Amino acid sequence: MTYRGYTITWYFAIYQPWRIANAPSVPIDPRQSMRAQLAYTLRLMREARNMSQNDLAKELYTTRESIAAYEGRRNHPDEDFCMKLDKFFDTGEMFQGLWYHAQREHLNEWFEVYISHENESTEIRTFQPLYIPGLLQTEGYMRATTPPGRMDEDFIAQRLSRRDILTRDRNLPHLFVVLDHAAILRRWPDGNVMREQLQYLLDVGAMPHIHIQAVQITDGWHAGLDGAMVLLNKADQGRVGYVEAQFGGRLIEDPGEIVRLALRFDEIRCHALPEEATRGLIRKTMEMMRDDSLA
Repeated sequence: MTYRGYTITWYFAIYQPWRIANAPSVPIDPRQSMRAQLAYTLRLMREARNMSQNDLAKELYTTRESIAAYEGRRNHPDEDFCMKLDKFFDTGEMFQGLWYHAQREHLNEWFEVYISHENESTEIRTFQPLYIPGLLQTEGYMRATTPPGRMDEDFIAQRLSRRDILTRDRNLPHLFVVLDHAAILRRWPDGNVMREQLQYLLDVGAMPHIHIQAVQITDGWHAGLDGAMVLLNKADQGRVGYVEAQFGGRLIEDPGEIVRLALRFDEIRCHALPEEATRGLIRKTMEMMRDDSLA
């Protein structure tokens, strides 16, 4: 539609909100994940009451955008909101149960979900027992650790772009990294891969907002050997955790679990060398690789 030569289709988006509210819903596959099941159930219960997203938002004193984000899985409801849903729909603790299990499931699509939280972080604390953390990986290291047949140039580019948050102009996050010694010692047939990676650790470790420590392999067992972890502190004071598993990762948003995860990180860090001693350990490892004909 035009008026005096100007297109004014935006008028209908602004002054006819019913068109947006009644737009076709994007299909949800409840088998995809527990979070998808929660979104699917919310939409199912709402439509069973013949309510629009706006209708439900008014009943629960929130916004239509919030309901749309929950159903579209762009955001996830918290436990308090699930309690409100159970009370409104008279569903006992169904929504609360779905929320509980959604916090504990492993996500195959963890990377996309995690990155959105990472970009909003003011502090990042991570422990890695076997790998160099993604934010500190060189391109050569990324390629060397990508399984055969799964090399994707777009994925490599996306992973490289993650590092931009460590050098951006504003809101630099403080990064606290604890590595197990095994992550530093790992080698490839092409010795340049790890030498370049270790040099990169020395370079970025000199930045005032990046702190790298290592737990020596001679220290024996410590709690970090149970697996990798990340703890994010966000600008809105929210906290999100992440732990890894063989076939996916699990985001942790439950406050109690986050407290335990933070304590676990501190326990591991107590075993680690100071930053300068860690730099010495990295240099010593590089010298060993340079003198080793197999490296």
